[in-house]
Amino acid sequence: MRKPELSRRMAKWSVHLRGYDLQFEPRTAIKSQALADFILDFCPATRVEAETGMVTLLGDQESGVWTLYIDGASNARGAGVGLVLWSPKGDMMVQAVRCEFKATNNEAEYEALVLGMQMAQGLKVRNLRVFSDSLIVVNNVNNEYVARDSKMIAYLKVAMEQKLKFRSFKITQVPRDQNVEADALATLGATFQPA
Repeated sequence: MRKPELSRRMAKWSVHLRGYDLQFEPRTAIKSQALADFILDFCPATRVEAETGMVTLLGDQESGVWTLYIDGASNARGAGVGLVLWSPKGDMMVQAVRCEFKATNNEAEYEALVLGMQMAQGLKVRNLRVFSDSLIVVNNVNNEYVARDSKMIAYLKVAMEQKLKFRSFKITQVPRDQNVEADALATLGATFQPA
């Protein structure tokens, strides 16, 4: 970038490629991933340790009950989802997700539920207990409230279909102060602005 002839060429290519919605990934990330892959491929002790860790983590998904705390947040900057999944052995997985669309708080709460259920299914969890601070979502899924808005009906339908994929599933409403981690992750997802 210090040489004028190179910066002009890069600017020219930038203008031409802008119409293709390409994303730039720095070389350092690619090098880091290649290094991590290399170490995993050529270090048998690390591979065995990683596989043992996954077997330990996923070993109880058939018999144990996994716990999922969910929350959704929406503000002027966007919508976000927070997920905290606990294994029966006490291992915790967290995820903050930024929704790439405008959503109401209730829509963000449903997004959190659906994404959390999909995350658990990806880990082959069979027994799931969900905690949410959204009274509407919990009561809709438990058939205590009736969804009236077309978007809420669509979200509820997806959630009910996902629910059937578990051997046991229970969703419970908890006070906001018992859902602090998921709330913080959802707020982070909603306020994060990609560069």
